[in-house]
Amino acid sequence: MLLVATEDELSEAVVYRLVIEARGSVEALQPVRKEGNGYLRRSIDKFCETARRVPVIVLTDLDAASCPPTLIREWFGTKFPPSKLVFRVAVREVEAWLLADREGIGEFLHISPHKIDPNPEALPDPKRYLLNLARLAPRELRNDLLPIKGAAASQGFGYNARLREFVESGWSAERASDRSQSLWKASCRIRESLNAKL
Repeated sequence: MLLVATEDELSEAVVYRLVIEARGSVEALQPVRKEGNGYLRRSIDKFCETARRVPVIVLTDLDAASCPPTLIREWFGTKFPPSKLVFRVAVREVEAWLLADREGIGEFLHISPHKIDPNPEALPDPKRYLLNLARLAPRELRNDLLPIKGAAASQGFGYNARLREFVESGWSAERASDRSQSLWKASCRIRESLNAKL
Protein backbone atom coordinates (compact mmCIF):
# COMPACT_ATOMS: atom_id res chain seq x y z
CA MET A 1 0.00 0.00 0.00
CA LEU A 2 1.06 3.59 -0.68
CA LEU A 3 -0.67 6.42 1.19
CA VAL A 4 -1.05 9.72 -0.72
CA ALA A 5 -1.94 12.83 1.31
CA THR A 6 -2.64 16.06 -0.58
CA GLU A 7 -4.42 19.39 -0.20
CA ASP A 8 -6.98 18.95 -2.96
CA GLU A 9 -8.19 16.95 -5.94
CA LEU A 10 -5.76 18.59 -8.35
CA SER A 11 -2.69 17.87 -6.19
CA GLU A 12 -3.87 14.29 -5.80
CA ALA A 13 -4.10 13.91 -9.59
CA VAL A 14 -0.55 15.25 -9.97
CA VAL A 15 0.86 12.79 -7.42
CA TYR A 16 -0.98 9.94 -9.11
CA ARG A 17 0.56 10.95 -12.44
CA LEU A 18 4.05 11.07 -10.91
CA VAL A 19 3.50 7.61 -9.41
CA ILE A 20 2.30 6.26 -12.76
CA GLU A 21 5.38 7.69 -14.48
CA ALA A 22 7.58 6.14 -11.79
CA ARG A 23 6.10 2.65 -11.61
CA GLY A 24 3.48 2.33 -14.35
CA SER A 25 0.33 2.07 -12.21
CA VAL A 26 -1.51 3.46 -9.20
CA GLU A 27 -2.54 0.09 -7.80
CA ALA A 28 -2.75 -0.04 -4.01
CA LEU A 29 -2.78 3.75 -3.62
CA GLN A 30 -4.79 5.04 -0.67
CA PRO A 31 -5.71 8.75 -1.00
CA VAL A 32 -6.15 11.04 2.01
CA ARG A 33 -7.57 14.48 1.26
CA LYS A 34 -9.60 16.94 3.34
CA GLU A 35 -9.13 20.21 1.45
CA GLY A 36 -6.26 22.47 2.42
CA ASN A 37 -2.86 22.22 4.05
CA GLY A 38 -4.21 22.83 7.56
CA TYR A 39 -5.31 19.20 7.75
CA LEU A 40 -1.97 17.98 6.39
CA ARG A 41 -0.01 20.00 8.92
CA ARG A 42 -2.17 18.88 11.85
CA SER A 43 -1.78 15.27 10.71
CA ILE A 44 1.95 15.24 9.96
CA ASP A 45 2.82 13.29 13.12
CA LYS A 46 0.23 10.68 12.17
CA PHE A 47 1.68 10.45 8.65
CA CYS A 48 5.16 9.99 10.13
CA GLU A 49 3.89 7.17 12.31
CA THR A 50 2.15 5.53 9.33
CA ALA A 51 5.37 5.86 7.31
CA ARG A 52 7.10 3.55 9.77
CA ARG A 53 4.91 0.78 8.30
CA VAL A 54 4.05 1.78 4.72
CA PRO A 55 5.28 4.42 2.24
CA VAL A 56 3.55 7.81 2.48
CA ILE A 57 3.67 10.71 0.01
CA VAL A 58 2.64 14.14 1.31
CA LEU A 59 2.38 17.05 -1.14
CA THR A 60 1.63 20.59 0.01
CA ASP A 61 1.86 24.05 -1.56
CA LEU A 62 4.51 26.54 -0.47
CA ASP A 63 1.94 29.37 -0.58
CA ALA A 64 3.23 32.34 1.45
CA ALA A 65 6.20 30.59 3.10
CA SER A 66 9.57 32.00 2.06
CA CYS A 67 11.05 28.71 0.82
CA PRO A 68 10.60 24.92 1.16
CA PRO A 69 13.29 24.48 3.86
CA THR A 70 11.54 27.08 6.02
CA LEU A 71 8.19 25.34 5.60
CA ILE A 72 9.77 21.96 6.38
CA ARG A 73 11.31 23.34 9.59
CA GLU A 74 7.93 24.79 10.58
CA TRP A 75 6.25 21.43 10.11
CA PHE A 76 8.91 19.07 11.46
CA GLY A 77 11.03 21.19 13.80
CA THR A 78 14.26 19.34 14.55
CA LYS A 79 12.78 15.89 13.85
CA PHE A 80 13.86 13.94 10.79
CA PRO A 81 10.97 12.42 8.80
CA PRO A 82 11.00 8.61 8.48
CA SER A 83 12.68 7.28 5.35
CA LYS A 84 9.35 6.01 4.00
CA LEU A 85 7.81 9.50 4.14
CA VAL A 86 8.15 11.46 0.90
CA PHE A 87 7.37 15.08 1.84
CA ARG A 88 7.37 17.48 -1.12
CA VAL A 89 6.50 21.15 -1.55
CA ALA A 90 5.09 22.68 -4.75
CA VAL A 91 6.55 26.16 -5.34
CA ARG A 92 4.32 28.16 -4.92
CA GLU A 93 1.29 26.12 -5.84
CA VAL A 94 0.71 22.91 -7.76
CA GLU A 95 -0.69 25.05 -10.60
CA ALA A 96 2.91 26.20 -11.23
CA TRP A 97 3.78 22.58 -12.04
CA LEU A 98 1.01 22.51 -14.65
CA LEU A 99 2.14 25.84 -16.14
CA ALA A 100 5.70 24.54 -16.35
CA ASP A 101 4.56 22.28 -19.19
CA ARG A 102 4.04 25.25 -21.51
CA GLU A 103 3.36 23.06 -24.53
CA GLY A 104 0.79 20.92 -22.74
CA ILE A 105 -1.09 23.72 -20.98
CA GLY A 106 -0.99 25.79 -24.16
CA GLU A 107 -2.64 22.99 -26.12
CA PHE A 108 -5.17 22.45 -23.32
CA LEU A 109 -6.15 26.14 -23.22
CA HIS A 110 -5.86 26.55 -27.01
CA ILE A 111 -3.29 29.33 -26.69
CA SER A 112 0.31 29.74 -27.82
CA PRO A 113 2.90 28.35 -25.39
CA HIS A 114 4.77 31.63 -25.87
CA LYS A 115 1.99 33.41 -23.95
CA ILE A 116 2.85 31.37 -20.85
CA ASP A 117 5.47 32.57 -18.36
CA PRO A 118 8.61 30.42 -18.71
CA ASN A 119 9.37 30.66 -14.97
CA PRO A 120 6.16 29.63 -13.18
CA GLU A 121 7.83 29.10 -9.80
CA ALA A 122 8.58 32.84 -9.69
CA LEU A 123 4.88 33.74 -10.04
CA PRO A 124 3.41 35.08 -6.77
CA ASP A 125 0.02 33.44 -7.48
CA PRO A 126 0.20 30.67 -10.12
CA LYS A 127 -3.49 29.80 -9.75
CA ARG A 128 -4.60 33.34 -10.48
CA TYR A 129 -2.17 33.47 -13.41
CA LEU A 130 -3.64 30.24 -14.82
CA LEU A 131 -7.18 31.62 -14.41
CA ASN A 132 -6.18 34.77 -16.28
CA LEU A 133 -4.84 32.61 -19.12
CA ALA A 134 -8.12 30.70 -19.11
CA ARG A 135 -9.89 33.89 -20.19
CA LEU A 136 -8.30 33.28 -23.60
CA ALA A 137 -9.61 29.70 -23.82
CA PRO A 138 -12.67 28.56 -25.80
CA ARG A 139 -15.98 29.43 -24.17
CA GLU A 140 -16.89 25.97 -22.85
CA LEU A 141 -13.53 25.52 -21.17
CA ARG A 142 -13.52 29.12 -19.94
CA ASN A 143 -16.94 28.64 -18.35
CA ASP A 144 -15.74 25.55 -16.47
CA LEU A 145 -12.51 27.09 -15.18
CA LEU A 146 -13.58 30.63 -14.34
CA PRO A 147 -15.98 31.63 -11.54
CA ILE A 148 -19.38 33.04 -12.39
CA LYS A 149 -19.32 36.83 -12.40
CA GLY A 150 -20.07 38.14 -8.91
CA ALA A 151 -19.52 34.75 -7.26
CA ALA A 152 -17.46 34.49 -4.09
CA ALA A 153 -15.62 31.43 -5.41
CA SER A 154 -12.15 31.97 -6.88
CA GLN A 155 -12.65 29.30 -9.55
CA GLY A 156 -15.35 27.74 -11.69
CA PHE A 157 -17.35 24.67 -10.74
CA GLY A 158 -15.45 22.56 -13.28
CA TYR A 159 -11.97 23.81 -12.34
CA ASN A 160 -10.70 20.69 -10.59
CA ALA A 161 -12.39 18.23 -12.94
CA ARG A 162 -11.06 19.93 -16.07
CA LEU A 163 -7.51 20.28 -14.75
CA ARG A 164 -7.53 16.73 -13.46
CA GLU A 165 -8.47 15.64 -16.97
CA PHE A 166 -5.53 17.67 -18.31
CA VAL A 167 -3.12 16.12 -15.79
CA GLU A 168 -4.27 12.61 -16.67
CA SER A 169 -4.15 12.98 -20.44
CA GLY A 170 -2.17 16.03 -21.58
CA TRP A 171 0.35 17.05 -18.92
CA SER A 172 3.98 15.94 -19.15
CA ALA A 173 5.85 15.94 -15.86
CA GLU A 174 9.05 15.35 -17.82
CA ARG A 175 8.61 18.53 -19.87
CA ALA A 176 7.44 20.48 -16.84
CA SER A 177 10.43 19.40 -14.74
CA ASP A 178 12.70 21.40 -17.04
CA ARG A 179 11.05 24.60 -15.77
CA SER A 180 10.19 23.62 -12.20
CA GLN A 181 12.90 22.59 -9.77
CA SER A 182 10.42 21.63 -7.04
CA LEU A 183 8.60 19.32 -9.47
CA TRP A 184 11.88 17.79 -10.64
CA LYS A 185 12.87 17.11 -7.02
CA ALA A 186 9.46 15.61 -6.23
CA SER A 187 9.54 13.39 -9.31
CA CYS A 188 13.06 12.14 -8.49
CA ARG A 189 12.23 11.51 -4.84
CA ILE A 190 9.05 9.59 -5.65
CA ARG A 191 10.87 7.53 -8.28
CA GLU A 192 13.72 6.75 -5.86
CA SER A 193 11.32 5.74 -3.10
CA LEU A 194 9.21 3.48 -5.28
CA ASN A 195 12.21 1.88 -6.94
CA ALA A 196 13.70 1.22 -3.51
CA LYS A 197 10.42 -0.55 -2.60
CA LEU A 198 10.37 1.18 0.76
